[in-house]
Amino acid sequence: MNKIIITGGFGFIGVNFIEYLLNNKLCEKIYVIDMNKPIDKYLESKIDKFINEKKIIFINHDIRKPINQYEALKDINLIINLAAVHRMPGHNDFEYFETNIEGANNICKFADKIKCKNIIFTSSISIYGSGSHTKDEDTKPIPDTPYGKSKLEAEKIHEEWQKDTDKTLLICRPGVVFGPGENGNVTRLVKIIKKKIFFYLGNKNLKKAGIYIFELINQILWIYENQLNKKLPNNIIFNGVNKNSYSMKDYVENIRKIYDYNSTVFNLDKKLFLTLLNLTSFITKNFKSDSNFNYVRLKKLTVSNDIIPKFLIENKYIFKYDLKSSLIEWSKAKSNEW
Repeated sequence: MNKIIITGGFGFIGVNFIEYLLNNKLCEKIYVIDMNKPIDKYLESKIDKFINEKKIIFINHDIRKPINQYEALKDINLIINLAAVHRMPGHNDFEYFETNIEGANNICKFADKIKCKNIIFTSSISIYGSGSHTKDEDTKPIPDTPYGKSKLEAEKIHEEWQKDTDKTLLICRPGVVFGPGENGNVTRLVKIIKKKIFFYLGNKNLKKAGIYIFELINQILWIYENQLNKKLPNNIIFNGVNKNSYSMKDYVENIRKIYDYNSTVFNLDKKLFLTLLNLTSFITKNFKSDSNFNYVRLKKLTVSNDIIPKFLIENKYIFKYDLKSSLIEWSKAKSNEW
């Protein structure tokens, strides 16, 4: 990988991916196509350092628009497409389709324009839809959210780009990705557990497929390298999750034990919680999308994500992290989040 392009590279996954590639000297130059620098100060400080050291080149561009002003870019070995509207709640329905689908179209057209034959695309496990049943790569996708539907359509666009050619396509469906600078669901969980009282909202044994950011990066690069070496097919879709699908209790107990958070834990019955949630929905639906008490955010806590990384297991990928080791390494990397 001499020269690569990363779209959406200033997000949580992108910044950690950039750092990994540069620290391990896996590429010579990285072009980052994004609209803004990271909001998170931890991630922003890393990006500013890379820009100042001229290790990355920032191209300010909205991928909803055709990428046609960068014809000078050539000899690009790989495009890593991370650009997406993804947080739910937080956006209007049309925004998911507008960005995720139009972005996929524009990136695939741009790849052809600059004759780049390799794309890595991050999709999502949300394409499987809800349901407590265990899901793997053979499970029929039935997305039931605007985000999931837009991601599935984006997958199809990338697959059409690769179809019947010698191009290489890797589609990753990550679970809940956590780690330094995430500021998402697992960070919220850590902050809540740090307080004196914690409630399971009828979800104590609910499966929540997740993955540590550097395990995800390891998985992607391991598969991609084997694709280039012709040891794996040149069109692959895989679930980027832990080998084991951990329960909410697993997350909570690991966080409490590793960091000695002595909060009192209660378990609220699921039916009672859903009844209370529905009764108060006229209030919680009006809360801001980043509120812990937003209706959609609370409802998501009762949805199971039991995802199996069947492709990785069958192809004998060696998992580097489990939940405990992930949380320990994360705390050392960014201790202020803990």
